[in-house]
Amino acid sequence: MQQLKFVIFSDFHYKKGMYASTVDHLKQILARAADVGASFVIHCGDFCNDYSGSPELIHAYLQNAHGLAVYGVYGNHELESPANSMQVVTPLLNNREVVWGTADGTIGDGSIAYYYTDIGKFRLIGLDTNYSLTPEETWQHNTTGSWGPPSANHRANSLGDDQLAWLRVVLDNAAEKGLHCMLFSHGSFCPHWRPEADTEAVNALCAAVNERCPGTVVAMWNGHYHTNHHYAENGILYWDVNTTINGEWIPERVPHYTDGQTFDYAEYDENGTETKRFARNLTELWMSPNTWYFCDPLSAVVTVTEDGHICVEGSETTWMYGVLPAARPQGFGCEPKISDFAGKIFSKKER
Repeated sequence: MQQLKFVIFSDFHYKKGMYASTVDHLKQILARAADVGASFVIHCGDFCNDYSGSPELIHAYLQNAHGLAVYGVYGNHELESPANSMQVVTPLLNNREVVWGTADGTIGDGSIAYYYTDIGKFRLIGLDTNYSLTPEETWQHNTTGSWGPPSANHRANSLGDDQLAWLRVVLDNAAEKGLHCMLFSHGSFCPHWRPEADTEAVNALCAAVNERCPGTVVAMWNGHYHTNHHYAENGILYWDVNTTINGEWIPERVPHYTDGQTFDYAEYDENGTETKRFARNLTELWMSPNTWYFCDPLSAVVTVTEDGHICVEGSETTWMYGVLPAARPQGFGCEPKISDFAGKIFSKKER
């Protein structure tokens, strides 16, 4: 019986001077993956708010010291900084060959960022939930220098017609080959928490292929919401992967850290070489008035077996300096943990 073990994390939000996430935090996640013998590591978007200005982070991930395969998908902040076009960012998502959603399966100019790759009996499908409809009813990807769709657009956080059509083909092909698929995205397709515009369409595709060939789609993993949920329904595990370090975030700026509350900060040159390390005040970070940080990086070890069992070994930490955000409505607040889980999700397909 085959099984697949991997480590997952989301919403790392690295940018120098912006948040408290560090390269050391990423290295802790990678070390965990190496220690448990994971086949790969994957993030569910918002990994970096400035790819072109963060060579130290990109090198630590793609050329990691453990030789791990690593993958990622677009979040809504991947193109945030002005120099970060899709041509820059897309080649930096993965360090292994994948089949891109282009006509010939190659990366092309990077303007298509969804893909799949097969590992044994399992198919990983990386989706891009950054499409929206223009007033003229054409699909448009989020643009360079943005963290969301143009203001005039609607159906934000969508896949778009072309990606949905591609997904149908990829799932049908997986069913023919007897593969178990896992979908990774930034936005969620679970109908039970903040569902995005394509939730009904994606679940209809998955239900149809699972009816023909049970166990084809086994799990959907998303980030984006900085919360911790999971839900199993109709042979599919839906998992809302919590943020890594940058805990609770609110749009209002409410100062809550004080000078002397510091974190271990490193400076790097333009090549990503560390030049200086010191204790930096959290108050100096641009987004600290909006953010409550975790002490340690959150990630999860996931094991999926060919006979339908999924085990998630989460992680738990505390709030940095014991500073907690105000309570929010149930299901909307953040907690410093990724839950554990173990259960039989699907029945092995009869071939």
